[in-house]
Amino acid sequence: MQAARDDAHEPARPVAVSPPLSGAQAREQVRRAVHACLAGQDGGSVAETTELRALDAQLACSELLSNARRHGGGLAWFRVRAEHGHVVIEVADHSSELPLSPPRDVREPGGFGWALVQRLAAKVVVEIVPDGTGKVVTAYLPVR
Repeated sequence: MQAARDDAHEPARPVAVSPPLSGAQAREQVRRAVHACLAGQDGGSVAETTELRALDAQLACSELLSNARRHGGGLAWFRVRAEHGHVVIEVADHSSELPLSPPRDVREPGGFGWALVQRLAAKVVVEIVPDGTGKVVTAYLPVR
């Protein structure tokens, strides 16, 4: 996990969350971004690769949204884009607390989402909002 923001990309406008963004709506945006990343690739395995990468990215998206709602004081905004072979998912919430993955008993439900996001992503960046009223979690999910 990195604490600094990677400013090597052009900022995009966040997706408003009013009315609230549903998990299904967010996952559909992620699926479209995966397909945009892979557009133009040749080869017979592209369709299978696309679906596997889309599922990984959608799972990470679901976990980030769930964490924002459960532990982050609610979802502030959401953004997804295709960028240099990655789907980049940004989720902002209302808590300045850093995400944690405390040791868990595997027999107990829950508590594995943050570790899962870190495992699926090539890079995860957590940025505390300058005024301390929240944070932005950015996950870079490899597509290629």
